Amino acid sequence: MGSPGPHAGATPLSRTTEPAPSVRVINVRKPEAPPGPPESVAVDDEDSRFYPEEASPGGCASGECIPEPELPAAEPEPEPPPVLATSPAPAGARGRDNPNLPLIERWRAAVESVKASSLRHGTALANGRLMSMKAGEIILGFLPSAGLHRMTVSAAAGKTIIDKLLAEHFGRAVKLSFQDVSADDTRASLSIAERDAQSRATHEKNTESKVRNHASVRAVLLRLGGEIEHIQIYEPERPAAASPADAPIEAPDDSA
Repeated sequence: MGSPGPHAGATPLSRTTEPAPSVRVINVRKPEAPPGPPESVAVDDEDSRFYPEEASPGGCASGECIPEPELPAAEPEPEPPPVLATSPAPAGARGRDNPNLPLIERWRAAVESVKASSLRHGTALANGRLMSMKAGEIILGFLPSAGLHRMTVSAAAGKTIIDKLLAEHFGRAVKLSFQDVSADDTRASLSIAERDAQSRATHEKNTESKVRNHASVRAVLLRLGGEIEHIQIYEPERPAAASPADAPIEAPDDSA
């Protein structure tokens, strides 16, 4: 029986020409095992029975309802000081005077402005005779019969009020002075009060004459055999119209 041949796939030593490589393993560390679940600590049944585990108290006991500390309120910024409105000087204000009117009508408008704020002082001015009104100066003359009105306008308190109201009307400060005059003094014409009294008297006289001479009124009187004793006129006070004879007292060099 012959010897068995070489194993299939084996390399005969006689055919090996190179030595086998050498391998060295250095510092080979064994891989660590992954961490397992924590070991449960055995609890004594007797302790758990007498001292049960307390749950979280919650609410205020846990500090949830303790208010947070308030931040200090910021101090408000100081407000700026108010700006005081300065009233314009009367001299720089725009007045209500119309220099295109006749002098006596300009003075009447000024008196009406004073009356609108102070009837007493406006009435006193209306009883003064205008002697001059130019260059920011007004001169009034008072008859002896108007002495009470002169006292009203010349008193310290009254003159202060009048100066203020006239300055507002003319738009500038006005110097007001007074003089005593007689009834026949030609330097001054009639006062506004005297003009209005004459105008009312003339109007009443003309109205009474028209009523007495009216045809219907005369027919009634003739039929009844009566007569008219007195006629009283009931109507608002009529403003005095400027008479054509009322020329300006003095041509103003400058508006008052």
